[in-house]
Parts: sequence; C-alpha cells; structure tokens
Amino acid sequence: IHAHWTLSAAAACLGRRIHRRPILVTLQGSDIFQVTRHPIGAWLTRNVLRRCDRITALSCALKEATTAIGTQPDKIQIIPNGVDTTRFIPPANENRDNLILYAGSFIERKGVKYLLAAMPEVFHSLPQYRLVLVGEGPQYPALKQLAESLGIAQRVTFLEFQPQDQIRAWMQRAKLLVLPSLEEALGVVLLEALACGTPIVASRVDGIRDVITPDVGVLVSPADPTALSKAIQSVLANPRQWAGMSHHARQRAVMNYDWDHIAGQFIALYQPMTG
Repeated sequence: IHAHWTLSAAAACLGRRIHRRPILVTLQGSDIFQVTRHPIGAWLTRNVLRRCDRITALSCALKEATTAIGTQPDKIQIIPNGVDTTRFIPPANENRDNLILYAGSFIERKGVKYLLAAMPEVFHSLPQYRLVLVGEGPQYPALKQLAESLGIAQRVTFLEFQPQDQIRAWMQRAKLLVLPSLEEALGVVLLEALACGTPIVASRVDGIRDVITPDVGVLVSPADPTALSKAIQSVLANPRQWAGMSHHARQRAVMNYDWDHIAGQFIALYQPMTG
C-alpha cells in the first residue's frame, strides 16, 4: 500500500492485520512541517512512521525534518514530485509577454505580501512589466488592499483558481515565476515553470533549494522584499542571462523531474517490498 500523507498512512497501519501488505508512505510537507509542531502531532507522526516499511520525502529538507522527530534516516528515500514534460513545454514561438507570475495559495506561508512589497521598485525600473497572481485563499482581500495601498493595483492582476491547462498557458506566457514562500516542501509550480523554460526567483527555504540551481533561477532570503526586487530585476534586465536560464530550466525538468524518471524510482522501491 502506497499512502500519501501521514494521515493516510495511519489508516493503512490500522488496517494492516486485514490487508497484510507492506506500507510505503510519501510525505508531502505540511504533515511534517506543520503537524509536528504540536507535541501530540509529533508523537502521532513518529508512531505512524515507525509502523511503515519505507518512507519517501519530496526533498532533503523534508527528510531532515522527519529524521529530527525520531525517524530512522535509512528508512527514508528522497523522491521528488514530477511534471509531465510533454504537456508543460516552452512556447512554440518563444514569444512571451512582459509578465511576472505567481501561482499558488493566498496564505501566510506563501509569502505573497513580500512579493507585492517588492513590486513598486520593479515597476519603477521595468515599467513595461505587470504582475499576475493566480490562486485563492484567506489572504486574498488583504493582498488586494495591499496592492492598492502600494499604488500598484493597476499593474497587478488577481485571478482565481485556474485549471491545469490555464496554468500551463500562463507559465508559457510569463518571463518569470516568483515563489516567495516561507516554507515549501518542494513546490510543483516550480517544476511546471522549469518544464516551460520559465526562469524562477524564489525563497531560499526547504525543498526549493533542491530544485533551483543558479543556472535556472535566483534564490533569496525569505521575507525580504528588497532582495526579491533586486533578483527579479537582475533576471529580467539581462536578456542573455534570461535566455540561458530558460534553456537550462527546460533541461533540468526533463533530466530530473519528468514523470517517467520519477516513476522509475518508485518502481525500483516497490520491487523489493513486493518480493
């Protein structure tokens, strides 16, 4: 049984006397980063993981956090999420809009307010650009108000939840994806951007550090609008650097995150468990 999240793994463990199958659990992020902050959550998580035969984590940071609560490190293998590189592809004509994109939830730990705070300086130096925020969440009203108070509301477009095909289209149109998260197990949106050849500016936290290398994007300190602003400007103001990042982004997605590659890692993990 392959469970995703520790809650699903707990259900698999409770039914083990009936199904009598080995249990593999894939940790997704908040089940470790959030739940284990409470002593009861940490105790429950630790006991569930002890009963699982194997564990996969999306990133090095997630493995380290799981080990820190008392899980044996040799039970944990890092296998990231993947992306369909046959669907998420660079635009055919390589024409892109002067567009900066964020795609994700409007919640505190995504750090969207820091991106908005970075934008006045970006718009001052790059007046041809605009920002599109795709997502939904409880911070939406506050973020709209912040854009107004910063005087950038006319340059910022808020879009509600979009289907995957639309997300792909925005990735292909954008010159840059920004993910200013304060916490992130991996970030599937990063993989989608890479596959579309879209360079990235993101926070230097958790699993983001596994994905973004200097040849595909720029990492900055979290919760730092000034650093975000400088990084965004540095990528967009240098067409030659942007082109190189775009090329290497696509290469990195195909070589490391294509679903066939990820599936192969899981098959190799399943085989000794199933005999």
